[in-house]
Amino acid sequence: MKSIWLSALSVPEPEVRAVMGKLKTYGLNPSAHQWNDDLGAMAWMGPKDELCKPQCAFWAIMGGRGAWQKPDTRYGLSMLALCVQAKRGPGFPIVLLQSGSEPLSAADLPTPLQRAVVLAAADAGTPAKLVAKAHVQAPDLPASYHLDMVGNPQFGQWFEVRPVREEWPGIIFGVDEGEIKFQAVGPAGQLPTTSTLAFPMQGIKMEYNQRPFTAWALRNTLSPETSYFVKVEGAPRTLLFGAFSEEGEAEMFHVSLK
Repeated sequence: MKSIWLSALSVPEPEVRAVMGKLKTYGLNPSAHQWNDDLGAMAWMGPKDELCKPQCAFWAIMGGRGAWQKPDTRYGLSMLALCVQAKRGPGFPIVLLQSGSEPLSAADLPTPLQRAVVLAAADAGTPAKLVAKAHVQAPDLPASYHLDMVGNPQFGQWFEVRPVREEWPGIIFGVDEGEIKFQAVGPAGQLPTTSTLAFPMQGIKMEYNQRPFTAWALRNTLSPETSYFVKVEGAPRTLLFGAFSEEGEAEMFHVSLK
């Protein structure tokens, strides 16, 4: 049976139960939880394992427009989304079940959530649309990079970045908020126990969209099998990264998290 996971953003329990009841009548197996904004405890990781299971057809997020304006909520949802997309692919379906009358657009949300489909939670046709989505294979979308979070509350917040096709002759990685504390290179998928860095640099100042960024860099070769790991304290609004270039002109990727 296809399962789905529902995250409720301060939605009253009766409303959540009503949606879950309708989905059950259509043959889906929904599970739900109330969203927790405790970023220090990385509470957003709670449903990660369930969302990464092959039988989970999509992730539904239910809430009103006001809930989506909270920076901590946006950051936590973004972090969970990028972790699930790293495991299930960038095309893994996310559905925003909007409660209330104020319109919500996925284009106004952080980068990991901008492919989401927005549906009105109270619309009579929404359950049937969700069932249809549960039985459609997620698209295999091409990715320009691999981005994941591999830390935990004990070891801290570590982003993992690597190319998905060609090699990179190093990397530069910056944040506009928060602070970079450590960087390493090692086999993809797990934090390395030791790491030898080639020409490491710290405290590089950059600007993107009129916002200042502080970046670290190194010149180790990265590949689909070799990742860059960077420890970041705090909750950056935006990540800015790309292959290292001595010429000053290089493609940079920006990922909004709030």
